[in-house]
Amino acid sequence: MGFFEKEEDQAQNTEQEKVVQMPERKPFQVWQVGGESYRLKLDTAGISELEQRYKTNLMNVMGTGNGGMPALSVMLDVTHAAMKKYHHGIKRDQLNTLFDKYIDEGGSQLNFYTEVYMGIFTVSGFFSTSLANQVEGAMEEASKEIL
Repeated sequence: MGFFEKEEDQAQNTEQEKVVQMPERKPFQVWQVGGESYRLKLDTAGISELEQRYKTNLMNVMGTGNGGMPALSVMLDVTHAAMKKYHHGIKRDQLNTLFDKYIDEGGSQLNFYTEVYMGIFTVSGFFSTSLANQVEGAMEEASKEIL
């Protein structure tokens, strides 16, 4: 019986060696407006809703290609879908008011793109964790250069 126990221990050790610890992803993106913090993350239902609306994969409306930054309406639609997970019942016109307040507080569309919009994609699983960390770092650098 001792022979079989050794085989089981070896099999368990081999299995444990194969486990790779993945770096942890941020649970949500935070957007601060008017002294409030809004948690943002797209879930599967939100992604599906947006893909049906735009008739394309969300990677195509991210805005990192030759087209540059996406239209404000697209960024706000994505943000609205990402807000629904944590802020139930928020209406699109309420989001417009929040964005106006964000602008009044010194924000800009470019800051919103680098600090909030791209962060939504990062926390929502559009990139591997290591790539998400790289994207986040690049967006932080871009945000500093904007100021």
